[in-house]
Amino acid sequence: MHRPGTLVPLTALVLALVAGCSSPAPDPKVPRASQPAYTQTSEPAAGPTSAGKVLTEAPDDLRDVDWARTAVPGDFCHVPGLIRFRSGKAPVRSDEWGSVRAEHFPDEVVYGDVVGDSRVEAALRVGCDTGGDTASGRLVWAYLVFTSEDGKLVLLGTVTPQQYAGGQASSFESIDLARGRVTANESWHRQADGVCCPSGKAVTVWRVGDDGTLEAGAPRVTA
Repeated sequence: MHRPGTLVPLTALVLALVAGCSSPAPDPKVPRASQPAYTQTSEPAAGPTSAGKVLTEAPDDLRDVDWARTAVPGDFCHVPGLIRFRSGKAPVRSDEWGSVRAEHFPDEVVYGDVVGDSRVEAALRVGCDTGGDTASGRLVWAYLVFTSEDGKLVLLGTVTPQQYAGGQASSFESIDLARGRVTANESWHRQADGVCCPSGKAVTVWRVGDDGTLEAGAPRVTA
């Protein structure tokens, strides 16, 4: 016959052993991944940065925008999110070309009424290269065309040279903003042209499509 009180301690001991064997061990600590270098100069957009999407707050008159301090979509250089420049340049990480240098030219912004609502739109020239400060390192030129809607900066489209024969990146001689269209005067390299001296000229007209964004027409070679 069992003595009173001996069953409880034995039961408690068994339960303690079972609980000790079944308790999960804590997961080992995982070190936080280091941030890529390019995030110091590029930042993710709050939303999609494709044409027609809102980017940030902006005045109704885009001539009042401080373009030198305005972060812009990095799609022209295959950079996710926005690029914020310092002194006109920014080292970035391109999904297409790896570590490159982006640049913009806030003192050369072109204005004109593209949408047709009597307010001006703005075209900001941007580009990216390998960082070597030589013409052979040029990867792309583009114009980012913006409008203002309800106090927000909106990207209408990214205008890029449409005439290209291989070799060096095509460029622009000028761009014109008029009602319903953007006219890009392009400069492109023929196969025999030196890096310094493209001889080809072309004109591409970009028009505002049904969705309110810019659509490129076929380039017309003029020289």
